[in-house]
Amino acid sequence: MSIEKGLPAGFNPDSFDAIVVGAGYAGATCARRLAESCGFKVCVLERRDHIAGNAYDYVDEAGILIHKYGPHIYHTVNDRVNEFLSRFTEWTDYQHKVLANIHGTLMPVPFNHRSLKLAFGDEKGERLYQKLVDTF
Repeated sequence: MSIEKGLPAGFNPDSFDAIVVGAGYAGATCARRLAESCGFKVCVLERRDHIAGNAYDYVDEAGILIHKYGPHIYHTVNDRVNEFLSRFTEWTDYQHKVLANIHGTLMPVPFNHRSLKLAFGDEKGERLYQKLVDTF
C-alpha cells in the first residue's frame, strides 16, 4: 500500500506475518518470497504511488515508454535469479558493452578479471586477480 499520505486509518500491523518497507526490486522480491515460500501474509509499504522503485517505467499519453528515474539495465549470471524474474516479465535482448581505450587496447569497463589480463598479460593479470580476491 502507498503510504505517500501516511498509513490508512485502522492499519493494524499485527494482522500481518511480515511487513516489508519498499516495493523496489529488493522489497518486492522479499515480499513475494515470504508469501510463496513461507506462506506469510505480507504487507508492503511504499512511500511512492507506484511499485518498482527507481526502475519504474510507464507508457505516456503518446504511447512512449518513459523511465521515470532514468534507464536501468538488468544483468545477472545467476540462473536462479533469472528464472525467478522471468516468471513476471518478458525480456528485451540487449547487449551492453563499455570499453576503454588504454594505450590502444580496448578493455572492459568496469575494470574486471579480463581487463587485468589485457593490461598486464595472462600470467601477471591472473596473479593480480588472485591477490585482489584474497585481499577483498
